[in-house]
Amino acid sequence: MKLKKRILLLFGFIVFGQFTFLGQEHSFPLSEFYTNLINLEYQEAKSLAKLHNNTSLGKEALSLALVLYKAGQVPHQPEPLLIGKENKEAKVLNLLQAGYYNLYYHPNEPETLKYFFEAYDISTSITNINYRKTSLLAILEFYHFEYAQTHTRYKKYLIEFDQLAQTPIEKCWAYLYHLYFLYQSIEKVEEKKIDTNFQKLEEEIVELSKGHKFHALYNSIKGIQSEIDGNLEDAYAKHMRVLEFSKEKPYFNYLTFRSYIRISEIFYRKKEYNKGLDALKNSCLFIDKSNTLKDSIYINKYTSKHYKGLGDYEKAYERLNKSVEEQYKLDYKNNSIQNSSLEIELQTAEKEKQLILSEEIKKRNQNIAIGLGLLLVLGSIIAILIHKNTKRKQRIAEQERALEIQKKEKILKDQELTTIDAMISGQEKERQRLASDLHDSVGATLAAAKLQFHHLSKNRGNNDQTEELFTKTGKLLDDAYTEIRSMAHVKNSGVIAKNGLLPAVQKLARNASGINKLHIEVEDFGLEERLENSLEITVFRIIQELVTNIIKHSQATEASISINQYDDSLNVIVEDNGIGFDTRNISRHDGMGLTSLEKRIEHIEGTLEVDTTPGKGTTILIDIPL
Repeated sequence: MKLKKRILLLFGFIVFGQFTFLGQEHSFPLSEFYTNLINLEYQEAKSLAKLHNNTSLGKEALSLALVLYKAGQVPHQPEPLLIGKENKEAKVLNLLQAGYYNLYYHPNEPETLKYFFEAYDISTSITNINYRKTSLLAILEFYHFEYAQTHTRYKKYLIEFDQLAQTPIEKCWAYLYHLYFLYQSIEKVEEKKIDTNFQKLEEEIVELSKGHKFHALYNSIKGIQSEIDGNLEDAYAKHMRVLEFSKEKPYFNYLTFRSYIRISEIFYRKKEYNKGLDALKNSCLFIDKSNTLKDSIYINKYTSKHYKGLGDYEKAYERLNKSVEEQYKLDYKNNSIQNSSLEIELQTAEKEKQLILSEEIKKRNQNIAIGLGLLLVLGSIIAILIHKNTKRKQRIAEQERALEIQKKEKILKDQELTTIDAMISGQEKERQRLASDLHDSVGATLAAAKLQFHHLSKNRGNNDQTEELFTKTGKLLDDAYTEIRSMAHVKNSGVIAKNGLLPAVQKLARNASGINKLHIEVEDFGLEERLENSLEITVFRIIQELVTNIIKHSQATEASISINQYDDSLNVIVEDNGIGFDTRNISRHDGMGLTSLEKRIEHIEGTLEVDTTPGKGTTILIDIPL
């Protein structure tokens, strides 16, 4: 057990070796010092520590290395406790060497755990991982060495050390302490079960050299495990191997004692009681000088077992009774230690709580600062990207608007040209129709009247013929006048007559009804006053064209024309129940079709809407501002 303490202490000091001590006066190979300690090379570690003995750190390092090496078996004078605001690293080393000194030279002192906890508290506050590891190992060594059999408070610190261990030798120490706490006592090992940490230890130890001193610890644990497995020969060989490693090494004194105890147990199980008693006699040479009571208990218990095996029940009872008395004394001391240690732990737990809260607040503030910084950077990047994207969209929108304006201008120009073409075409057709009417009707009548005048001039002396010629000529002139008047009437379609637009549309509906079995109705609202003449003519021509389209294309049987006059607009609705048509094909119509009508309506600032579906009739809505 003492070896464990020394190892732990050694390990702690090793960890410290990774750092540069504040205030050092000479170059000091801390990494090498750490390596020697963690690998149980105490003599080399002491030599290195002496190189640094001109500073408080060097003195504390040397004292820690010495107390680990001597392990309570050789007299030792510790460094006094540092008081005040000295260097924190030196303070941690000082507390550790003081704690180990108490552990090895004055066991069962409650101050021991207090020193280790204070060292742990300081190492945690300065956020130094290696000092923290050292302090954790010291705490674990105390729990294992003093009263591991009676509580499980060590688990918290062992788990923390597990999480910090990185190198193979550090992991070996971690798994070894797991096994120490598993076996706890060297008694009744046959009741223990194999632990997964043993396999983990074997996986890590292959990374160490074959002559590595840690093999002494491994063989001791391996020997105990072989006993559990019932392989007594292998267990005996392993314990004998430990004795070879432990020669003349004070820090391995407890391993030597434990190996002789285990060898006596092996002989007991083999019923070789005298050999077992010899092994126990050898163990007496390696009793812990600082804590003989505990080792004496083991010797008396196992001696009692062997005497019982030999049938010497009197000596067996005597030794057993002595071990019981010693156990009472040890239990009393342990209870005192545990009560004091519990109080120290409670105080330390409160410190840990405050430290954790402080660290959490600090970490939270750091995270908030980092988060705000990232948000600021991210926000700036997003703002820049949004600005650039907005500018790009604005440029694209401006370009699209320019293109749209160009398209609209082109459409308007095309519409104007189409309107002009449609109007010219309509005017040309009207001229052709008028010329044809003048030629065919009025021209023929006037030609006949001309002939009558020619005959009249030849027969001036013939009164009878003259009278007849005058009568016929007058009749022809009346006919010509009537035809010209009729043509003018047709030209205005009755709109310029005194009754205006509505009568003309009604007459148009009556004339169109009956054609192709079509019936047209006219409805009106508000047509109480005449409209401007040119507007009435335009509206009539539009309605006339729509009726013509119904007759020619719709195959409708029913149609209606609705004319409604309001204060500021004229509304015309023309509906039929015909076959309808596809509005996408409107542009394909020629002449005076819907496209031409739309141009006419736009010319008087009106609007045209077409609602039609193939097979469901057609509705045309026209709104004209007044």
